[in-house]
Amino acid sequence: WGVNLPAHTVIIKGTEVYNPTLARWDELSQLDVMQMLGRAGRPQFDEFGVGIIITSYNELQFYLSLFNQQLPIESQFVKQLADSLNAEIVSGTVNTVADATTW
Repeated sequence: WGVNLPAHTVIIKGTEVYNPTLARWDELSQLDVMQMLGRAGRPQFDEFGVGIIITSYNELQFYLSLFNQQLPIESQFVKQLADSLNAEIVSGTVNTVADATTW
């Protein structure tokens, strides 16, 4: 879902995706839904955005509660920090320890 594609309106048509590991359909994760809806109404393009979720009645309460409570957000970047820094070194963005510190 990590494509930089801002939009005024985001429609999620169906909230189930096939999980080949479990060989069954699963609900989208909370973070996936928030990530997709976060594309709506970017400040540099719009004053507001619209997010529409089309889901089953059974999941309605789940999605209503998702947007009415605050969920913790935890970065996963630190797990990939070494790879990211190495990529910056290879690309020439980081050449010195001072560059790495600033980066």
